[in-house]
Amino acid sequence: MSKRNDSDLWRALESTGRSPNLSTIKRLFEKDPERASRMSAEQSGIFLDFSRNHIEPNTLQRLMELCQQSHLSDQIAAMYAGKKINLTENRSVLHTALRNTTPANDHGLTQISFDVKESLKKIKIISDLFRTKQLTGATGKSLNTIINIGIGGSDLGPRVVYKALKNESSSIVHYVSNLDAEDLETVINEVDAERTLVIVTSKTFTTQETLNNANRALARLSTQLKLPKDDIIRKQMIAITASPETAINFGITESNIFEFWDWVGGRFSVWSAVGLSLSMSLGFEVFEELLHGAHEMDTHFATAPYEKNIPVLLALVGLWNINFRKQTNLAVLPYSERLGLLPNYLQQLEMESNGKSVDRSGSRIDYTTSASIFGVPGTNFQHSFAQHLHQSPTETPCDFIGIVNPPHSDQENANALLSHCLAQVECLSFGRQETSGETKISAESEMPGDRPCNVILLKELNAMTLGALLAAYEHKVFVQGVIWNINSFDQWGVELGKSLSKSYNHIFENDGMGDVSQRAFSERLIEQIGKYRPSSAE
Repeated sequence: MSKRNDSDLWRALESTGRSPNLSTIKRLFEKDPERASRMSAEQSGIFLDFSRNHIEPNTLQRLMELCQQSHLSDQIAAMYAGKKINLTENRSVLHTALRNTTPANDHGLTQISFDVKESLKKIKIISDLFRTKQLTGATGKSLNTIINIGIGGSDLGPRVVYKALKNESSSIVHYVSNLDAEDLETVINEVDAERTLVIVTSKTFTTQETLNNANRALARLSTQLKLPKDDIIRKQMIAITASPETAINFGITESNIFEFWDWVGGRFSVWSAVGLSLSMSLGFEVFEELLHGAHEMDTHFATAPYEKNIPVLLALVGLWNINFRKQTNLAVLPYSERLGLLPNYLQQLEMESNGKSVDRSGSRIDYTTSASIFGVPGTNFQHSFAQHLHQSPTETPCDFIGIVNPPHSDQENANALLSHCLAQVECLSFGRQETSGETKISAESEMPGDRPCNVILLKELNAMTLGALLAAYEHKVFVQGVIWNINSFDQWGVELGKSLSKSYNHIFENDGMGDVSQRAFSERLIEQIGKYRPSSAE
């Protein structure tokens, strides 16, 4: 199989991308005053303006030809139909089925649809019990607080949604992911042990960080309540997993196990029972709206023409900047404190999915896959790394995200945020390079401009629009993976570190008496760690 970058089309795009005659963003707008209208798309209360990129109409057409060349429409159909497109794990990729319980053409997915509906029923029942204070703990008191223990997709997905949608009526959820004991200790010290439910989320129920935290949480609650651990597990611990038998072996009561399936990737799992903490804290109806918003974007992705298809356009713009303009970073800048965790979420979604070095046939590739993503909420970045974005020789594309109608009633504040957002977009796109009247601009205050960015406006921030936004980014990742001819749904790169950590842990648990020769490259570090630790004689 030939590599994606071997085609004449790819080479033509490379030539265009590095041409010294490539029009500036300012010149593109001068040539086409209607450019912003032509290079935009809208769906589900989300408006995308991608006009501030170095893309001319013929370039956009060539990028769309890459979709045709990669058989994107066939790949979309294969994913929705449950084909095993995750080749290395021989699995289907059906997170879209989690938000579509009434498929028009189920492609033989009747059982999956039934299982999803049954899972949602179970989620609704326990959510209603929790929210009406009928769910009681080991001492008989009603539960009103949740500690959600997970890592990666079992943490980031629910965490980003909870931060975005919580309000004064929401139940309190604490998300714990870090193996560092401080993460759990900080939470456990401020909750009422009698009223706290612990949700342990792990696809395999073997994840070291998650099980370590689960065991420590169990021990602390048992100590505080002066009750056996079995009582705590039975009344105050829930498992969410694709391996229910392993959760049972851990001690979780079978009725307290919520299952999801191997066709749900961790970073795509918030739509499953992994989102239980959201349904219990925000309300099942809010969780349903999140699913509905994502489903609307799924339909849009599958049916909209490429030139108005938000996920496809996000993917092609990103691919243009990464592969043909050699701009391999992406700054995600949400002008909303509620979306403050979105850059972290997208780091995992994009970089774990597409940070690959072999194609779907196992052959090495020599082109970049995935941007390196970073970001914080606006206006914070304006006082940290905006200097780098505006004046560094390194050009970094940006996704600016603005909320037109905020969840609060302070329109003055909303106007201030949008003003800052649009001002930064204008500075990055058009800069400041010329003299103004009699005043000559110093070299230090010149702004080169001509820096690419997308602007994404949400009509409002609610469960529907958030679901649609997250789904749009999911599909963006899929499109790029198809064009790069990589498997976006495995993550073998994280496995080696997990296995190596076990041998180091054996050394430390045996006071350095383990077989250090197995880790010879780290022998000097292990020796120094031993020196810094107090000896047993002290």
